Parts: sequence; structure tokens; C-alpha cells
Amino acid sequence: MNLHRAIIAGVLIATALAAGSCTRSDEHQTTIELWTLSLRPTFTEYVQGVIQAFEDEHPGVRVTWVDVPFAAVERKLIAAAAAGRAPDVVNLSDLMFARFAGAGAFLDLTDRLPDDPASRYHAGALAVGRLGDGLYALPWYLTTQARIFNTALLEQNGMDPSSVATTWPELRDQASAYHARTGQILFTQPLGQDSQLPVMMLADGLIPFTTDADGTLRADLTRPEIVSWTTDWVDLYRRQALPRQAATNGFEHLIEVYQDERVAVLNTGANFLGRIRGASPRVYEQTEVSAPIVGSLGRAHIAVMPICVSRTTRHPDLAAELAWFLTSPENQLAFCRLAPILPSTPASLSDPFFAGPTIEEEATGDAKIGQARAIVATALSDGVAFTPALECWPTLRRAFNENIKRALLSDASIRGVLADIERDWNQILNETDRQRSVAGSPPLSIEAIPTPPPAGASR
Repeated sequence: MNLHRAIIAGVLIATALAAGSCTRSDEHQTTIELWTLSLRPTFTEYVQGVIQAFEDEHPGVRVTWVDVPFAAVERKLIAAAAAGRAPDVVNLSDLMFARFAGAGAFLDLTDRLPDDPASRYHAGALAVGRLGDGLYALPWYLTTQARIFNTALLEQNGMDPSSVATTWPELRDQASAYHARTGQILFTQPLGQDSQLPVMMLADGLIPFTTDADGTLRADLTRPEIVSWTTDWVDLYRRQALPRQAATNGFEHLIEVYQDERVAVLNTGANFLGRIRGASPRVYEQTEVSAPIVGSLGRAHIAVMPICVSRTTRHPDLAAELAWFLTSPENQLAFCRLAPILPSTPASLSDPFFAGPTIEEEATGDAKIGQARAIVATALSDGVAFTPALECWPTLRRAFNENIKRALLSDASIRGVLADIERDWNQILNETDRQRSVAGSPPLSIEAIPTPPPAGASR
């Protein structure tokens, strides 16, 4: 059923977006429309200020701002496109971007920007918007993760933050020994619902794809090293060295088990510190923050919020200018001062705001939040968005989730489960290529899979 819905959505997008954009103009004024995700009412003043500054620099231009709830944006974008009213500029998540970009929804910005984007944006974030030889999005704000420790729990079990592993393979082995020695659980991670295994696999340098002789992209989940890697994680869960919720719940379980002191370590967004402080002040006082857990490549995963220009906009240069303006280092720094996010522009990180707690944070007891901000800003330098630029990636992830739960919650053969996922993935890839062929687009490519070198190495 999920695949069926995805197919319908892909066909609808590919056909509807050709109908035209929502840009409206008259002889006196040009109007372009900007869509953002869930920024009202908290950031209304900020966004309106940026829009006003853009309009001041572009006399005769009016920007209409539409803020869309996160959960509704895909449906609303499809409906707007079908009515010939797609927004000129739209903010999506990286997962949503891949789906719409693959359907030909967005404009190639390569020749429409005032300067080289590679000199302005974080390389790992900019890569999300690259499909083939084109650039179909600019990175806006980012998030990455940090290790969060309950120092009291660690000390009770003969550990301290400096002794906690820094890579996923090492942490997995450490969690197994910790559970065998203490009977307690060291950390948790979503493995079934919202499974992070595909992203962690890529972060460990294991690519779950290959190509046929003709270049066709294929799933490759049953080769020995991937079976062995997955077995290690499933066995950790089966030995009860991870909490039950790791298989049945998504990200929402992380804070729940941490604030209840059922785990001592999390790898999660630093923005969760505020939630921990509100839910359990005592646990917050026992909490320290350090650099994120990384895969064998030594690179943290970053989530990117891209800004895209509709392929059918009537004012492509002006829309591209708005996307460039919105994502400037100055505007991103101002946004980061208001929200627990990171900029996609390295120039913004030179501001003292990212060096440690502000005076206000020190005075209000929020120094840990400022410390966490400095830590994740430093980790960003080697970060990579381990999100394949495939429009079917969300569908592939759902197929993975549905199958891997069976391995976690039963004694099913892990290789057999991976073979089922491989079969499902190949069906999804084949259908996506069929849709691309109908739309006159090139087939899926292995180039869409992030394969960075280890941190500190050059290609």
C-alpha cells in the first residue's frame, strides 16, 4: 500500500508540475511566493524581516509568504502544482526534496546564482541539492547530533564520559559488555520504527546498492559484510542490551528512556537538552554533552533543510535570488540566534555565538545549551548528509522498517530478512526508473548515494 501511494504521488508530481507556477504579476509589481515549514508563529518576525530586506533591495517586487505545517506540505505542494499554483520558492526537508526533485519539480540553479555556491555553503550540505550535473537546491539550516551523558549513571557503573566510545561499531561492542557486566542498558537508537540502520550503514562506509552491467541501480543488502554488520546490531537487541522501544518506537522514545534513567547515553539533537531540563531537572543537572557518535568514516550525519525553486516559476532569476538571499551567512546567523539550528554557511560559524555559552545563557542556567551548540558546530566541519538523493528513498526506508522489525522481534533469519528487503527495494527502484522513463528523465544513478572518503582524507 505504501508503494502504491508513492507511485501515485510520483506520477502526479511529474505531470502536475508542468502546469505552471503560482507566480502572479501585473504591470506595476512582480509577486513571488515563498513556502516555509512550520515557522509561524515562533519565527514570524524573523521571516518577515528577511522578506522586507529582500523587497527593499528589489523595488517593485513583493514576496508572499506561506507557512505550511510540516505534515501537510507534500499534500499541499502536489495540490498547488495540480492547480498551476506551485510556489516559486519552497523549503522542504531533505527526504521530501529527493522525492520531488526526482520528479523534475525544481529548477537547476547552476547558472542562476551570483557566486559559486561551493565557496559559500558547507560541502556536505550542498551535496544534498546536487543531482547529476545540476544543482536543484541550496542548503538552508542544518541539524546534527551530540552525545548526551548521564554522568551519575555512568559513574555508578564504573564509567565516565571520556570512556564512552565515539564510533557506532565501538559503542555497539561497549554496550554489549556493559549489559553483560551490569545488566543495564548503555544507550538506545531507533532500529525498527524510523530505523537509523540505513544511515548508520552508510556512515560506516557500507553501500547497500550496486549497479548492473548497464548501470542500473540495484539493492545490494545480502553481501556478507552487510549481513554481518546487520547481524551485530540485531543480536545486540535480541540480547536485551537495547531497550524494547528501540524496535517498536521511533525518535520519540529517546528522551523518554533517558529522562527516566533507563539509559546513560544518547546520540541526539542538542535541542533535546531543553526538553530534558523541563521534564527532569535532576537528570539535566547530571547531563554532559560531547561530540557526536560517528561511523567508521569519522563523519557525523547532518540533516539539511533545502530551499528549492520551482521549475515552472515565471521569474526564475528572481526566485533564485530570493533563495540565495534567504540562505546568506548573515541571515542564517540571525536565524540561529533564535532557534537550536546550525547554519549551512561556514562563514556564520566564525561568530562568537558558536564558541560557547552567551552571557544570557550563563545567567539563566542554560550554559549547557551554549556548550552543546559549540560542540555540534565544531563537529559540522566533517559532517555529511547521509541521505541518498533518490526520490524513492522514503519508500525504501519504509520497506526497510517494516522488514527489519521482524528480525528484531523474532528469531527470523537475518539474511532472509535482508533478502526480503533487497527484493522489495529492487521492485521500488524498478518502478521509479519506469516512472522516470515515462517522464523522459534519466534512470537512477549510483552517484545519488553519498560515498564520502574518511574524515581527513581527500578523494
